[in-house]
Amino acid sequence: MRLYCEHCGYPQKTCICSHINTVDTSLEIVIIQHEKEALHAKNTARLVSLCIPSTRIILANDVVAMQSLSEHCSLRHSVLVYPSECSTPIENVDAVARSEITTLILIDGSWKQAFGLVKQNPWLTKLPAFHFISAPTSNYAIRHTTLSNALSTLEATAYALQCLDQIDVSGLYRAQTALQDKWQGPMSHRRNL
Repeated sequence: MRLYCEHCGYPQKTCICSHINTVDTSLEIVIIQHEKEALHAKNTARLVSLCIPSTRIILANDVVAMQSLSEHCSLRHSVLVYPSECSTPIENVDAVARSEITTLILIDGSWKQAFGLVKQNPWLTKLPAFHFISAPTSNYAIRHTTLSNALSTLEATAYALQCLDQIDVSGLYRAQTALQDKWQGPMSHRRNL
């Protein structure tokens, strides 16, 4: 039986605690996680919560938690990072609009899973939504995707925080790099960047 680190939750052989740096943000980070994504050891939502301890990860199939979140979200102060016909570029948010945002919501799952979650929770479509037009290229190589512009949840969180809160997010990227460096899966499971 493998021993796991009590703090980071990864196997002791791949513990990344020494690579975790706290990232301070004024925004409340909420990650709605698809239940299948929660089972993946390589999901990056856990890394976000290690770097930003106030992060709330809510399982999408937790009806009570999702209901509570929908009641907590204010149309004026909560925003969703999700590309849609109604979303606007996050890079174009002005200082006044940025100052009103208190809660940043992201979805952790494949594009298909995220689409399904938004359809199942129509209250999400009522929130102001942002998409990226100038996001950096993904550096996340231990998960496969067929989309050239896909970001890990950590990378999407980092970029959104950079745009909205204008803070140093290098601690998030260092955590993701450490996870990849210590990952012991076969090379065939890595994608070419």
